[in-house]
Amino acid sequence: MNRNTKLTIAYVMTLFFVSFATAQDIAGTITDSLSKQALPQATVSLVQQDQVLASITTDNKGQFRFKDRSTGVYALKIAYVGYKTILLAGIQPGSNQAVRLVLDQKDLQVVTVSAAKPYIVQKIDKTIVNIAGSPIAAGGTAWEVLLRAPGVVEEGSGLKLKGKRITVLIDGRYSNLSGEDLKNMLSAMAANGIERIELMSNPSAKYEAQGGAIINIVMAKNTKLGTNGTALISGRAGKYGSWNTGGTLNYRSKKLNVYGGYDYLDNQQSTESQFTRFVSADKQISDHSNSFDHRTSHNIKLGLDYDLSKRSTFGGLVKGTLNNIDRRSAIRSLSDIQSAPIDSFSIAAATGRIRYLMPSVNLYYKAILDSTGKELRFNADYLGYEKKWNDQIITRYSDPKGAEYTADYLRAAAPASNDIKSFSVDYTNPIKNGAIEAGLKASLATTDNDALWERAANGNWAKDPARTNHFVYTENIYAGYVSMNKRLKKWSVMAGVRAEQTYTEGNSITADQVNKNNYFNIFPNAALQYQASEAHVFGLSYRKSIERYKYDVVNPFIVYKSQYSYYQGNPNLNPGIQHNFELSYSYNYEWMASLVYTRYNDVVTEVFRKDPNSLAVVTTYDNLASADYYEAAVSHSKSFFNNKWISNVNLSLAYAKFNAGGPDFNNAQLAMMVNTDQTIVLPKSFKVQVSASYMSPMALGVVTTRSRINMELGASKSVLKGSGTVSLRVSDPFNLYDARFKVSSFGVEANNNVKPETRFVKATFTYRFGNKNVKANTNRKNAIESESRRMQ
Repeated sequence: MNRNTKLTIAYVMTLFFVSFATAQDIAGTITDSLSKQALPQATVSLVQQDQVLASITTDNKGQFRFKDRSTGVYALKIAYVGYKTILLAGIQPGSNQAVRLVLDQKDLQVVTVSAAKPYIVQKIDKTIVNIAGSPIAAGGTAWEVLLRAPGVVEEGSGLKLKGKRITVLIDGRYSNLSGEDLKNMLSAMAANGIERIELMSNPSAKYEAQGGAIINIVMAKNTKLGTNGTALISGRAGKYGSWNTGGTLNYRSKKLNVYGGYDYLDNQQSTESQFTRFVSADKQISDHSNSFDHRTSHNIKLGLDYDLSKRSTFGGLVKGTLNNIDRRSAIRSLSDIQSAPIDSFSIAAATGRIRYLMPSVNLYYKAILDSTGKELRFNADYLGYEKKWNDQIITRYSDPKGAEYTADYLRAAAPASNDIKSFSVDYTNPIKNGAIEAGLKASLATTDNDALWERAANGNWAKDPARTNHFVYTENIYAGYVSMNKRLKKWSVMAGVRAEQTYTEGNSITADQVNKNNYFNIFPNAALQYQASEAHVFGLSYRKSIERYKYDVVNPFIVYKSQYSYYQGNPNLNPGIQHNFELSYSYNYEWMASLVYTRYNDVVTEVFRKDPNSLAVVTTYDNLASADYYEAAVSHSKSFFNNKWISNVNLSLAYAKFNAGGPDFNNAQLAMMVNTDQTIVLPKSFKVQVSASYMSPMALGVVTTRSRINMELGASKSVLKGSGTVSLRVSDPFNLYDARFKVSSFGVEANNNVKPETRFVKATFTYRFGNKNVKANTNRKNAIESESRRMQ
């Protein structure tokens, strides 16, 4: 080796070692300035002399690293949606930056933190509850998740939020059901696919005026191109066994998105009930009921979205639900006079099946009109609802010694054939720091219920004219709205107005009775939010709304329960009007408080009356003059030990009072509701969750409710390198939950105790396959809204 070669090698090696010695990494961590939570997918650019050398995004822990940077001075430009973009100068290799981003007050309404999301987030028009990844949600149902949402209370067969009846949406599309049918549908929906729940006590004018509050269930989403899917199987052990299974499949290319899913549920549950009615000072009638329901449901959906161009998209969604409910029950009714031996008793044994098929179709077209983002959207919807209801009831009457002296045989066939058609157009015009929205909608609904009751006499079945009823109800609603939202430095404003013209006709063919009605209403709403600082946010909102009755409520048909109990509709009902006010405050997105007042006029409420011709109790609905509802609530959400323990506690006090004649309806009592949710993240991908709730005694009008308590325990573990999740859930481990209430209405005095089966253990396995970053289908709002929810 000559001298020049040796010098060259020495020179190159010197440069290499000098470069190695001086080349160092530039690293750091990006977090939220308030919650101190990591911000994944934040964009970090390395800048030198006004030139961007490289750009990367932070990982799930909010960390970034530029490797092997030589000596010199750099700058870091950091951007994240909803936060102020910052530029850090004077950055040298070898440094490790701890950067805390500050919320951009111009975009406070769209801030989302993807990692370790806060359990509760308050926005100008909604409260968001993040439940994705919850062990309790795994293996549970959407109905059970809703019952744990702050401020949500089950009342009868429905739900209420802050004293208001709830409308349930799924991915922005109305669920189209109410009462027991809504409960059946949500009980058949697996909760592990839910990302978050949005609670809107005073929704904007673009939503239907029907109902006082809205809950939107947002399903979990993915991003990017490709194909993915999920598969789930779950089993439940209690008094009876239950199981469910299902899966989803998504495919997305640059222009086409095709998605679908199927779920099957097989659920068995028993309920025990005790009803005691005091007929007079020394006489009472007691009903003891044991019932068993076996529910199977098939849910299928298939959707398509196609981008015609960069600015226009069309698509369709077809969904179908087939539910079968086989039920049997035995009601032992005892008539007891205290001053004499047992009068008599009866046992009513009932078997029945409910089967309903609910297909729906949505077609839409969306166009972006110009570069400013003006958007026009058309929707056409159809919902069919075919329901078959069959019952057979045998009532055996016995003397005090137990000897049967007669029997009564009844059977019923009550099919329902309903359909709803809807057409809507919506327009969005972006403005500086906000948007203006407007729209028109027509909804045409027809329900046809034909209940045939028959009684057996001498071995032959004959029509029972007292219970048979054929009822056809039509309702056409024509609506228009305009709404505006805008951000002005520390202020956010939302205001709108909705107008609705309604035409209804109820035709009781059996009774040859027709009731027509038409009414026009204006529904304003407004909301104001003030961001005093990063920590303090104040809000004030108002909304006028209408409470339309469910379709069956105005049907004067009779639903037989037992010889001492039946239900009958009221064709003379008027819709109720609500005025809703709310004042809110949040501190550091940890403490949140609210004051709520609602004024009800023409309140639609359930009442109980004596049958003038027998000892039976008639359950029906009526209009009361007015009612007032007050609520004060506070919640605290905080994480400890670097998000290893997430604590959420909610407390509310509520007081409601009817303003109506008679001592029964003026009954009122202050009530307290508390619920807590504690999640602990353990090593090796284990997660444990404890959820508990308590509601104190409550009185409103004719009903006084006893206290209720519930608890759930859950644990989960990630397996198969993150592709699978195994979870175990224990519901109501101490078997404490029941519904006890007292009724005092029009001379009816009764004590009631309903104990459903709530204690069980459930195990679930979920597997995710394919590209885990596939973007899910675009959420589309179904224009068939509140009117279809009211079907039974």
